[in-house]
Amino acid sequence: MPSPLFHAATGYFLGKYLPRNIIPRSYQFHRFDFNILYPVLIATCADFDFIPQILTGTGFHRGISHSLIFTLGFSLIVAGIASKIWKISYQKLLRFTLILYSSHLILDFFAEGRGIKLFLPFLDQFFKSPILLFPGIHYSKGLFDRSHFIPILYELLLSAVLYNLLTQWQAYQAHKAAKSAIKNNIHSHPQLHSQKSIKSSDSSF
Repeated sequence: MPSPLFHAATGYFLGKYLPRNIIPRSYQFHRFDFNILYPVLIATCADFDFIPQILTGTGFHRGISHSLIFTLGFSLIVAGIASKIWKISYQKLLRFTLILYSSHLILDFFAEGRGIKLFLPFLDQFFKSPILLFPGIHYSKGLFDRSHFIPILYELLLSAVLYNLLTQWQAYQAHKAAKSAIKNNIHSHPQLHSQKSIKSSDSSF
């Protein structure tokens, strides 16, 4: 499965390049912007199931927290609480939260390993894609095992490529919006534009 670092990076990309400013700028956590912090936390929190696993010794990981029913229930509750605190649209925050949490399941679904129990509590069975996009990180070998090097390097390279593509796309959209604004300004003030053209031609004599 992908590492928590890549899940966090996915949350960062979604928070940065999806429609912005869902959360008011007035809400800051020290120097952290909640428009970035919230997506990173939501995209990674499915892996917080390691906490009850450590406390109880029971295999929780990739269990109920990686199921569709938990994704929906978690998103409904968190979006409901957060929308009340931040006084923002519940529907917008719910959609945003669903996308963020679902990103975790999608990445794990396409990763090497046993898969995830998508349909708990109705069906206690692992599911994974026949097409694998991510090499597995086997934590049973230890946190610092050398076998983790290739998967983490792959994730770093993929993150760099995604960041470059998204940055270029954002720059293209900004350039396109600027050209459209200039064009609309010319069409909305044709007389002013023509006067400027006459003045510039007169000054050339």
